[in-house]
Amino acid sequence: MTITKSLLSAAALDALLIAPPAFAADVQMDGKLPMYPHGKLDPKEASLTADAIARGVPLVLLTADSVATVDGWYAAHVAKACTRQTANGGVKFACPDGSIMVYAHDGQTQVALIPPIAGIPGM
Repeated sequence: MTITKSLLSAAALDALLIAPPAFAADVQMDGKLPMYPHGKLDPKEASLTADAIARGVPLVLLTADSVATVDGWYAAHVAKACTRQTANGGVKFACPDGSIMVYAHDGQTQVALIPPIAGIPGM
């Protein structure tokens, strides 16, 4: 019985360590841009590392919440130094620590967290 419990515990632990994070709160890569709490990591981003983000690769989250809902959350949670711009049904928050883009895509809302590009403020 103890051997079975140990094997099951080890298998469960392995599954947790291998499985990609599901919610944004589980994938906080650098802590500089707020991550929408109801967003899930886009499955295409599962292999993204903190090093890749530091080099400028955007992190993309998906949510069933509307663009307006996500926009409202970000308006309340970004730094005061961020500026908000709208265009074609999407929203961009340009911040000192990067940009946050919120837009509709394939029936969902995508949130792209884009780290700053050296020498280009708000990118």
